Amino acid sequence: MRRFLPLALAIVACGGKQKVDANVGFGAEGGGAQPSPAPTQDRTRCDATGKRIVKMDLNKDKNADVFKMFATRKEDGQNVEFLSCKEVDINFDGRKDVWFYYGDNGERTREEMDLDFDGKIDLVTYRTAEKVVRQELDTDFDGKADIWRHFEGEKIARLERDSDRNGSIDYWEYYEGGAIDRVGYDLDNDGKVDRWDRAPPPEVPAAAAAPAAPAPTAARRALSGRWQAVRLGASFGAAAMGYFAFQANREGLVTRDAT
Repeated sequence: MRRFLPLALAIVACGGKQKVDANVGFGAEGGGAQPSPAPTQDRTRCDATGKRIVKMDLNKDKNADVFKMFATRKEDGQNVEFLSCKEVDINFDGRKDVWFYYGDNGERTREEMDLDFDGKIDLVTYRTAEKVVRQELDTDFDGKADIWRHFEGEKIARLERDSDRNGSIDYWEYYEGGAIDRVGYDLDNDGKVDRWDRAPPPEVPAAAAAPAAPAPTAARRALSGRWQAVRLGASFGAAAMGYFAFQANREGLVTRDAT
């Protein structure tokens, strides 16, 4: 991505007057200001039709909290059973909150989570070879994703956001080595970047004898504030996912067991 930095710097230097399609030259997929297509996955993995279901009661209240679905396939002329899905009621309220999808080899391919326990999916995580490649997050719980996070080598590479909830992406963050590098803004909802901002340099502890650093300018404070606001939404999804991962691992819900 470094080869595109001169272009971004040139746009910033022009004061945002030159408009560039956000999906041209920066590794984004798809066109315009719409999110790139999600990876194709088999959603029938969590369809109970024709599958054997094993139920577990984790809190011993005589109500099932975990539902494991086993499908069958032919191998060398024999029927072989494999885990295709787990559904979990994480807060024991009688409604399912987490869905784990599994591939033929037992690897997780997709996770769906209801973060606020209202019966609607708020966070979808896509995996390839068990590694996270994409997340879709609904931060205002209206049933529509408004943040898309894309990963390379399990490090975030790009974040897209529909900040005004009108169905079009108008904010982009690009990362280098997992650290934010630049931010693009579409100010008039035409699917093209109107302004690019560079990430502020990381804070380095000053040496004991070094003079005090000057106070940040108002522009830098405002810029940092905008980034923090967007990061808060993305971090909410990451924190929630971490919580569910902790709970799932504690209860043994993500193991590749076959029974």
